[in-house]
Amino acid sequence: MGLNIPIIIILVLFGGFFLVSFFITSPNMDTKGLLRVLYSKPVRKSDGSVEYPESRRN
Repeated sequence: MGLNIPIIIILVLFGGFFLVSFFITSPNMDTKGLLRVLYSKPVRKSDGSVEYPESRRN
């Protein structure tokens, strides 16, 4: 048994699919925006929308 040729081919295909999908979605990871939302104090406007100010006063 062990690792025969079809299993190696399947592993390479799934690994390649994972790497390609990872590199496609990496630009969408907005770490600056995520940290801004996590660490800032949101300000709710009168129309109901929420704004995240740039300055950190915490």
